[in-house]
Amino acid sequence: MNRPLDDIAPAFRAACERWPDAQNLQQHYNDLARTYEEEGSSLIELTKSFLEAVCWTVINELGATPPDSSTPTTTELLSCVLDALGLRNRRGVGPLGKVISGHNKLAEGLNELRNQHGSVAHGRDGFLDAISSRHARVYLLSADSVIALILSAYDGKEPNLLTTREPPERFRHLNERIDAGCALDAEVDVEEGVLVVRVLAGAQTPDEAIELRVPPSELLYHLDRQAYVSVLEALREVPPAEREEEIKPVVEEETEAAKVVTEGESMAPPEPAPEPSRLQLLDAYQGRYRDKVTALYEFVIHNLLNGNDAQAQQVLRFVNTLLAEMEHLAVVDWAKREPEQAAVRVTLKRLFRLAAIEGLNEQSIEPLMDWLRRSIAGGNNDDQSL
Repeated sequence: MNRPLDDIAPAFRAACERWPDAQNLQQHYNDLARTYEEEGSSLIELTKSFLEAVCWTVINELGATPPDSSTPTTTELLSCVLDALGLRNRRGVGPLGKVISGHNKLAEGLNELRNQHGSVAHGRDGFLDAISSRHARVYLLSADSVIALILSAYDGKEPNLLTTREPPERFRHLNERIDAGCALDAEVDVEEGVLVVRVLAGAQTPDEAIELRVPPSELLYHLDRQAYVSVLEALREVPPAEREEEIKPVVEEETEAAKVVTEGESMAPPEPAPEPSRLQLLDAYQGRYRDKVTALYEFVIHNLLNGNDAQAQQVLRFVNTLLAEMEHLAVVDWAKREPEQAAVRVTLKRLFRLAAIEGLNEQSIEPLMDWLRRSIAGGNNDDQSL
């Protein structure tokens, strides 16, 4: 094939540039471009896979409802994406309806071409003719047309802030509004070893502040990856015994300071630690997993709290908030990826502190993780996987 892939089908490259951090999409493009140049036999399969990857990316970025089938066809994925973008295939409603109908037919044609000429996915007789450059060009141009339509429509949509993986710079107008309208208060919780940041928005009082408790590892990992690595290297250089010795003098100094207080002096009673803000807990939830509220509530009450419903209202708020958090934590195959599982565990610990439900503690994490894997899309239940 004489002409470069980007010349005859520029939408593939445009999709990669639209989501530069999408590693799977970048790898698909590299494989597709190499196969195209070498006239490889897997061209059709790679083209179809690339189109479906674009569809899934848009669905996840917009927080749209995925197809009902656990193994949707390309046509079903495209229909779901067009619906999420506000482009419905309504016959007889004018030129746009005809264009959308044509793209649906292109998706169906791609499936048929792949089934007839794709030599990799289904397995073929060894004497089957290799795909011709004419068929390859038709297939590439069809997919290019569909991808171009998706990208054009997507750029006019606002991604779902709870599910998007767009970089923060994408929301500069929202960032500026938050930075200008919020006040910050921060302190270090030495006992737990976390940075406590309180954010007050607008006319909120200190009691209404949103409280974030961030351990050093999360702060470094998300804000400065090089600093995260540097800290790991520094810790490797200090043996555990030396680190313990560094801590001991501090304890001894505190003990000596305590001895200075005479018997005649009365020690002021320690102030009670402020309770964590509970404003992050939701009184009601109507999101994607609203049909699971009752099941999760019953699980917490009967399996984790041994039937004790004395804290029923607080348990319900905890359940509402956890399911809302899972909307952006339950990415594709989240239960098979260690970083995603770790993020869910961190969220559970944070919600335990916020809810302050007697009986919910770190021993409750794994039973809850098991329930979420079985009940939330992307877990071990393949029938519900996204």
